Amino acid sequence: MNYLGIDVSKATSRYVFLDDAGERFTKSFTLDNDHQGFNKLLEKLKELTLSPDNILIGIEATGIWWENLYGMLTEHKFKVIVLNPHQTNKFREALRIKAKTDDIDAYVIAGLLRSQEYSSSFIPEESIQALREITKLRFELVKDRQNYERQTNALLGLLFPEIHQTALKNPFTISSMAILRAYPTAKHLAEAKPKNIEKIVRSIQGNNFNINEIQSLIETAQKSIYSGRAKQDRGLNLNILLTQVETFQNAIAQLDERTNDILSPTNSSDANSFPGANLLTIPGVGPKTLAAILSAVGSNGQTFADGKHLIGHIGFFPKIYESGETKRENEISNRGPKYLRWAIYMAAVACLKHNPELKTLYDRKVSQGKTGKQALVYVAKKLAHLCLSMLKSGEDYNPSRVFMPA
Repeated sequence: MNYLGIDVSKATSRYVFLDDAGERFTKSFTLDNDHQGFNKLLEKLKELTLSPDNILIGIEATGIWWENLYGMLTEHKFKVIVLNPHQTNKFREALRIKAKTDDIDAYVIAGLLRSQEYSSSFIPEESIQALREITKLRFELVKDRQNYERQTNALLGLLFPEIHQTALKNPFTISSMAILRAYPTAKHLAEAKPKNIEKIVRSIQGNNFNINEIQSLIETAQKSIYSGRAKQDRGLNLNILLTQVETFQNAIAQLDERTNDILSPTNSSDANSFPGANLLTIPGVGPKTLAAILSAVGSNGQTFADGKHLIGHIGFFPKIYESGETKRENEISNRGPKYLRWAIYMAAVACLKHNPELKTLYDRKVSQGKTGKQALVYVAKKLAHLCLSMLKSGEDYNPSRVFMPA
């Protein structure tokens, strides 16, 4: 067997060939990541009489740049192993190679394949890949939206300190944002006519403002302690912040709609026919949590052999630091995909309200001296174990089979 290690970057890829004895049998080379470069690679493989039967190809999953090359090679029936960068770094350390170049990286990948000590990364099917992309982007958009919401609330605390006493106490509803765009400060609202505000809200479907609330809003604004300083420019800032919040809200709604489309059954009369539908029988788990879990573990949980490996992937384990007399407080590791850790953690929060069994687990841990956050992490770990087990078995949630009565 022969081995080809490929180090991929955005524009080019470096190729290193090793034979069964670990020797290079041809000069390494670099090709552009384009149609011409891919064709040259196929020609080189043919020139070396290498076929899917006598070569194993390794590629590191760095960013997104490996996907097109991986797709081309697999289309030509070559076996391609996608390696986690953590694996290749550990193998480099074992070889005591300190230098880092594209050629060395490709050599390390080929050597790892030859050692047979590698573990292939999970390459999801199309629908699962789509869920992964959507879930990761949604996580980032939610963070950005929350950041703009914090800035908006801080600015409103100056421009209209009494806003929480009015019908605009939630400034991020459609009606509230429409009113605040037209009248961004207490000074602007104090001069507003009730019929003008009523006209704004009446144009919004589903609004629940009435004339008494509008009148109360104006009266509260007239009594506001806001000084009116720089009201025009601060009002402009508020308008821009609200526009950003709305943009993120609309983008997140589009992603949620697409998620529901992917998770909805097609060409089937069975409403529970889509992958992982049984996870929705867990009280506290909804489509967003399901999408995050499927994106990480696959449609039937095939990515992880057991819950222990999944927990390690998520990062739900403590970082322990002890050196001499120094001992730091254990903290949860930040290793693993943040979007997945966040999704399961938030599902655990929801379970405290909707899932009696997991709420019992939480209360038990708190009674044992754990902090609220530590107990919540226990719930999140239990939930992750449960989801993986149910994906593998295909069975619905059955608390009597999971939790022993106290």
